[in-house]
Amino acid sequence: MTVNTARRSPLTVYVALTFSALFWGSGFAVIKFGLRSVTPLQLLAGASFFAALAEVLWCAGRGRLGQLRLPANLLWPVLALGVVGQTILNGLTFLGLEWTTATNAALLYASSPVLIGLFATMFLGEAFGPRKLLGSLVGFLGVAVIITQGWAGTVQFHGVMLGNLAVFGGAVYWAVYSVATRSIAQRISAEAFTFYLLLLGAVGPMAWDWARERHFPLSGISRPGLAAMAFMGIATLTIAMNFWNWGLERIAASRVGVFSYLEPVFASLVAMTFLGERLTAASGAGAALVFAGIYFSVREPHSEMSSSHSEK
Repeated sequence: MTVNTARRSPLTVYVALTFSALFWGSGFAVIKFGLRSVTPLQLLAGASFFAALAEVLWCAGRGRLGQLRLPANLLWPVLALGVVGQTILNGLTFLGLEWTTATNAALLYASSPVLIGLFATMFLGEAFGPRKLLGSLVGFLGVAVIITQGWAGTVQFHGVMLGNLAVFGGAVYWAVYSVATRSIAQRISAEAFTFYLLLLGAVGPMAWDWARERHFPLSGISRPGLAAMAFMGIATLTIAMNFWNWGLERIAASRVGVFSYLEPVFASLVAMTFLGERLTAASGAGAALVFAGIYFSVREPHSEMSSSHSEK
């Protein structure tokens, strides 16, 4: 019944997925804004705290806390993945955004579909045909243009370049993580996986911040810093991830994936509007190459598309 209802009235699903992309894209600008008043570690700890709290309230409000029990054979793997999953990803992103722009960061993360396709071939044995090869080459060329800003001959590992490398390291890490955890994610509900990812993801940053500062992560933080932490934890992490998972339950994954292309668009618009960023010629050219790479990587053969359309 649920699937049929979703097919008859998909507008609500599309709105939820659009908000996911909006919250994720806006998150890059919010991180950049937050780093004006707090350190990357403080922002990471605070955002993780708000995310864990919001996720518990989300599941409790939906009456799902009793349905989050893990199978015994998956307990320790999920706990371990929960501790490191968001911590490393967000840590590299927050660190990189100290030096690079929100626009560059979003464009680098836009290469994730290409990276995931490549690692799925390497680790899961998925098919890697000529289109995926072309897509990977074009996509990585775009990433190189964004990272070096078109000056590959005079690469210097500091400033914007260092920030771009840290952010791209986060994108690579998340692609590997997504592929490596695919078998586990398929054996438990998306809601349970998200719950442990966000709840346990707060442990490391908060403990690290406590060890360095000797006080609760939110103590002594300015209102702009707290606002950035709250937005990141509640909107970018909790709401966006749950909306995305909800959408995946109701429409085909290939249709859901299209909404991820809105993320760098929203990121650029928000960063340009509120942070005064400007899209450089190199970033624009790199973005075009990245999206061309995504197109070649995910495009289905014509015969398969025709078959799919005829079945509908």
